[in-house]
Formats: sequence, C-alpha cells, structure tokens
Amino acid sequence: MMKCAIYARVSTHREEQKNSLHNQISLAESIAKEHGFTIVGRYIDNGISGTGFNNRPEIIRLMEDAKKKKFDVVIAKSVSRLGRNLYKSLQLAHELEQQNIRLILPEDDYDTKLNPSRLMFNLKAIFAEEESIKLSERTKLGLRERAKQGKYKASLPPYGYKMNNETQKLEPNEETAPIVQEIFRLYLYEGWGMYRIANYLMRKGIPTPRTVSGAINAGTKWHQNTIKSILTNPVYTGKLVHCREETTHTLAKSELYKLRRKVEPDKQIVIENAHPAIISEDDFQAVQQLMKKKGKSKSNGRESLFAHIAKCADCNSGMHFRSDRRKGAYVCGGYVKHSSSYCSSHIIEESLLLQAVKDDLKALIKDNIKLESLYGIAEKKASSLKSSFTKELKQIERQIEKLNNQFVSLLTLHAEGAINTEQFKHQNERIAHQLQELANKKAEIQSALETRKDITEQLQAFGTV
Repeated sequence: MMKCAIYARVSTHREEQKNSLHNQISLAESIAKEHGFTIVGRYIDNGISGTGFNNRPEIIRLMEDAKKKKFDVVIAKSVSRLGRNLYKSLQLAHELEQQNIRLILPEDDYDTKLNPSRLMFNLKAIFAEEESIKLSERTKLGLRERAKQGKYKASLPPYGYKMNNETQKLEPNEETAPIVQEIFRLYLYEGWGMYRIANYLMRKGIPTPRTVSGAINAGTKWHQNTIKSILTNPVYTGKLVHCREETTHTLAKSELYKLRRKVEPDKQIVIENAHPAIISEDDFQAVQQLMKKKGKSKSNGRESLFAHIAKCADCNSGMHFRSDRRKGAYVCGGYVKHSSSYCSSHIIEESLLLQAVKDDLKALIKDNIKLESLYGIAEKKASSLKSSFTKELKQIERQIEKLNNQFVSLLTLHAEGAINTEQFKHQNERIAHQLQELANKKAEIQSALETRKDITEQLQAFGTV
C-alpha cells in the first residue's frame, strides 16, 4: 500500500481561510481514500504567505521527509497552495520527481502518474505567481481608497494620540500629547539635541512609545531614532500622510523577499485637518529646516583617527571624539548617548592616545616575533575575505544558470502556445531584470577579488621586508 502525505496552506488566520484549510485537508483525505493510500503525514502551513519558502516550516519539513522516503505520494489542493513563487514551485516539483514521488493536485487536474509532462504544472505556477502580484496591487489600491476617506489605517495610533473607535480618527492623548509638545519645544526653542532630549526623558521616567503601546519587547531607553521619528512625523500637525512607504518584492538567492521603499511625494495621499493638531505647522516646518541645517554642519571640520575604533573598556561602546574636551579628547559613546546612568565618561586626551599607539607601534617594529604575528593575522583575514567572495561568486553563477534555464522553459511554453505573448513578455522582462542585477553583482565581486589580490601581494611583499 502506498504511503501518502498531505500538504495544505493558507495565507491568513481569517475565519474563511480556516474553513479553506479544513476543505483542503478534507479534499486530500477523500482522494487518498479513493486511491487506497495510507496517510502517514499532514503538513500544514497556517497563516503563511506562499511567496516565500524559507519562512514555511511545514513545506521544508515535507521536502526533508521526501528525501528520507517517508512517503510515496504528495496531495495538495493546487499549485498555488504549494507556493506562489514560480522558481520555488518548479524546483519543488523537480525535487519530488527526482525522489520518484507522485504529485496529485486535484484542483488543477494534475497527476504526475497520469501526466508525465510538466507543461500544465509550469503554466499553473506562472498563473499562481501572477495572481499573487495582482492581489498585492489590489490590496494597495484598497489601502489608498481608505486613506482618501481620512481614516487612520495603522494598527496602533502614533505616540501622542489615541484612536476614537467610533469615527476611526485620531484624538490627542491627554498623557502623551504634552510629551510630544515638550520634545518639539526642547529641540526648537532650547537648542537641545536628540541625545540630550532622550536622556532627559529617561531621567524623568517617561514611558517610551513602545511601552505605551504595550509592546512585548518594550524597553525603558529613549533612543535618538525615536526622537527623530517624532520630530519628522507630520501627523502632529493634524494631517494624515498615507502611502509614504510601500511594500515591494525582490528576488535574492532564489527567494522572494518583501522590502519597504519610500514613495515619491507626489504619489502620497495627504489629508489636511484630519484630526486635532498637537504641533503648529510653522513649528513643524521650522524643526525640519533646523534638522537640515544641523545635518549640513554636523562635521567639526577635524577628522579623528580613533573615533568608534577605540572601545570603552566597561560598556564596549565606541569612543566619540569631542573637540571641546581638553583640546580634543575621546569620550565613551554610552555616556554620550545615555549619560552617567549608563556608563562613566572615560575621557582620554587625543594626544595621549596617539602617543600610546605610536609607542606600541615602535615596540612592535623592534620585536620581529610580534611583527610576524601581526602579518599572519592580516594574511589570514585577507584569505578569509577572498574565500567568502569566491563562494558568493559561485552562488551567483549558479543563479544565473538557473535563470537561463527558466528562460528556456518559458520559451518552450510560448512556442507550444501554453502562454500568450503578453505573458511571455512579462516573465521575460522579469528574468532579464534579475539577470542584469546578478551580472552587476558578479562584476562587483570580481572587482573586489582583484583588489583583494593586490592586498595579498602587498602583504607578501611586506612579509619579506
């Protein structure tokens, strides 16, 4: 009697999806019973998108068990349940075929025992990926329409506000709104920096935004990035700016990843007077201009040799250079960011540190044994980097080869009339774009290997001096 495995997947935990999951399993069980298969395993990925592969533990377990010959047949509702990534779906079918495992997909009327050709599977895999892209676009359009109605669409209100559940609009939070106003006042009118404001809030015991929102991993430290995100958020002027960022996808190492990218200002949705303002428009714009001005004059015009290279012995933070301390000195970065509540200042004058380094170098040059040791460490590091680059280069070359094979398969589908010209063009453009990215990356690594070769030669020359 043949042993059978069942695979099912849904993308979300919504109730209708749960029913769909139950239906997938019931359908697979009835087919197994009809063929007289013995079900030896059920592999269920619940609430996980099919665009990825590494984030689905059950599909990974299924393929691992396939290699161990734990079953002879796999039943899934359709190709789209196996995944919505064309490359991964094709790879999965190929690996099952290599293990001589039968694949049954009832919704697509596909059975490897009855249909030795994978033409229909490949076609369905293309459609599954296309549907995923279209679904993503429909979701984005829905979010934009909701934004145009002035409704706040995020799961949590921004710090300083609370959500009115009836109107679905923001209202000032009596406890945290004054903190936002204080942050803007200190930065704009008192001339305080972000680190100083963060330390001030910590000393006063003000709960952080993540603590207020009830986040599990909330901390007690206010960070510079937290202050900056508040100072740059236009929501405090009473306006909603939707679609400042959007999700896009990229293919890396044959896996589809989601990335966030900024949206052009003219494509963002701005709703004026959507809720009561905490900060005036004039003050908000003044803060933005002040931040730009500080950014341009951030450098003190004097390069420091050991900033962030030198480490604090107590907290291991990088040492910061301060030109106004003892005519130039290094101070513990932990102390600079979080004050004495975090670490001591550990001030060391630049001239003293520089002299100590010079003395150590002189001693090293006089000691051939130590010099040989230093050369050995440098040579080992160079060799390790070269090995890493070489390994990455081979991976890229394998990816290029796989994409070329995909193109051949795509060309065959088009020649046989399985896909139309528009579908062929779309997939061809996607493959061409990925090939170009890989070619650029390959050129970068080859250039880095050449540079590494020069460094190795210099080290060898140094060792013979």
